[in-house]
Amino acid sequence: MVYETNDVDTFAGFRELMINFDPVKLIGNEYSFSAITLDSLFVNVIQEGDVFNFSDMLPPPDSAASEKPDTGTVLPFRFSLHNLKLLRSNINFYDKNVDNRITLDDLTLDLPVIAWDSKSSDFGIEFEFGHRGKVYVGACVDQLKKEYNVDFRVENLELENVSNYVENVIDVGGFSGFVNANLKIKGHMERTNELALSGETSLETFRLQAADGTDVFNVERIDVGLQAVDVGKQNFHLSHITATKPVLTVGLYKDMSNIERMLLPLRASAGTATEEEETASADASRLRFAVDLIKIENGQLIFSDHTLYRPFQYDFNEINVTADNIKQNADRVPVNFSLNMNGQGALNGQAQLSMVNPLNIDIKAEIKQLRLMSFSPYTEFYIARPVTQGDFNYDLSINMTPSHMTNSNTVIINELEFGGKTAGEARIKAPIKLGLYLMKDPKDIISIHLPVEGNPSDPDFSIGKLVWKAFSNLLVKVAASPFNALGNMVGTRPEELENIPLPYAQDSFFTAQYETLDKIAQILEKKPQLIFSFEQQTDPDEEKSALAIKLAKKQMLAKKMPLSTADEKAAFRAKLDQTADADKEFTTYIRTQVPGAESRVLSKVCRTLIGEDKLNEEFKKLLINRNEHIRQYMLRQKGIDSTRIDVRTADLRNLPDELRSCNYKVEVSVK
Repeated sequence: MVYETNDVDTFAGFRELMINFDPVKLIGNEYSFSAITLDSLFVNVIQEGDVFNFSDMLPPPDSAASEKPDTGTVLPFRFSLHNLKLLRSNINFYDKNVDNRITLDDLTLDLPVIAWDSKSSDFGIEFEFGHRGKVYVGACVDQLKKEYNVDFRVENLELENVSNYVENVIDVGGFSGFVNANLKIKGHMERTNELALSGETSLETFRLQAADGTDVFNVERIDVGLQAVDVGKQNFHLSHITATKPVLTVGLYKDMSNIERMLLPLRASAGTATEEEETASADASRLRFAVDLIKIENGQLIFSDHTLYRPFQYDFNEINVTADNIKQNADRVPVNFSLNMNGQGALNGQAQLSMVNPLNIDIKAEIKQLRLMSFSPYTEFYIARPVTQGDFNYDLSINMTPSHMTNSNTVIINELEFGGKTAGEARIKAPIKLGLYLMKDPKDIISIHLPVEGNPSDPDFSIGKLVWKAFSNLLVKVAASPFNALGNMVGTRPEELENIPLPYAQDSFFTAQYETLDKIAQILEKKPQLIFSFEQQTDPDEEKSALAIKLAKKQMLAKKMPLSTADEKAAFRAKLDQTADADKEFTTYIRTQVPGAESRVLSKVCRTLIGEDKLNEEFKKLLINRNEHIRQYMLRQKGIDSTRIDVRTADLRNLPDELRSCNYKVEVSVK
């Protein structure tokens, strides 16, 4: 046992040291060991600043006595070491500078032979790192050629063990994940730049958090295949880079994005380029790289914009990207991409990119059936009006060279409508009413083809600005509704077809609501090319409050009414409908269940009684059941083909205030 200089804290120790030494060979000035085994070594290292806990054990540099050279004949020093083993050892390292602890458990070293006359030597080292990590290093060293081959394997190496070092460089709240590697490394002991690698590496369940604890990036798995990497020749050939289920969370704020905020310390520490960096940049022309495949599978981008009057929240799901045969001299690299836009539209496309000149680009893409209501936070900010309905279809093509760009944009917008003016000031002044009147055709469709050209070499060139200028006239108010003609067809007012109002917490339909569905069924019979969509809208908070009261009544009645037979269930539903909010029996029940109920609003008391988790669960069920009720009535009772109706729930997170009431918004389109 070795103690620190305070004679209290343990620095190092071991259970057993076994040495098998051959003293006869000392005659020939050779130190020969047939076996050395060190069992259960443990070392405890602590660093604070530049000082270690063993620093005061070392003699000062000038304390070593100088020795006079021996002028006599000295035989050359020889040694041979066989079967050097380190068993069941443990090393603890604690860095007080960043409050980080690293532990190497069950450390094992096996060195078969190392000797003055050995042409080569082998050794292996194995240890556990963290709770799950395992590391193995096996090496063969050719002492004559000065070459080495290393077999390096890592299993489940926890990144959390070194997270504090990263937190000291960028502003993050932490990161975690597991690293795996199986690499073959070949190099030269003197010409250190001669280094070649091959093998596989992966990163699993990686998670990166911002300083406030919110997720920035996480991924289920990233795999990298090293086909042949030659550092000395700057030749990098990767067989694949694949990312499975990556999720990036991006938030825009008025000062900066969450990504920029996280990288602030890194940007602040970045100074002017060093001489080594400038040299490396000058040698970049020697770089050769090839990646056979880059692939993103089922990715997600969670986006929010907090620079508007109210936050915009949007999810890009099912992101899939593939790129093949990427080389530094490839002039056409094929890229295929697709994604789901917030569950309300799809983007698909192909591109041809150039590694030689980034301004050589060919892109073809399309967006289908993108619901525009979710973008109300933007229209409220720019034109002071929300989008209340409409779907967007877009065909895009870009052909660009360094000197010329042609861009074709074909847009079809169905049933576009804007709501009334909001309180905020409009950032863009546009002739909304006149524009819609001129652009809409009799079928309530806006169809536009916008060819755009420009010079990418122009310093002021921007595709976005060119296209936005062309689209700015589309920001107009709603014109005539097709429900005028549809109402005349079945002898009813247009507004009775456009909207099906519902009481909050209603889980079935009344007579008036069925009458509206019957009239829509009549229209579908007369007009076989029409498609009707029913979009459920509500105020989630108001709906939950009403639902809480209803659930509380059910809870009270269930304690005294049987529910075994159909008649008993019918009696239960009738009694539930007859029980008013001010019913004496009900108010008494509430007061016995929730202390202080008499001084609080009924809905809040009932929400407390039911519980928010249960209430959220029942709210989701209510939305699903109402949609299914309409779907089944139209399909089974009215015999409508399933391709001619669409029943869905609106994006309640981004729903404009004026649409926050319980109803079904009805829209009609043509096949």
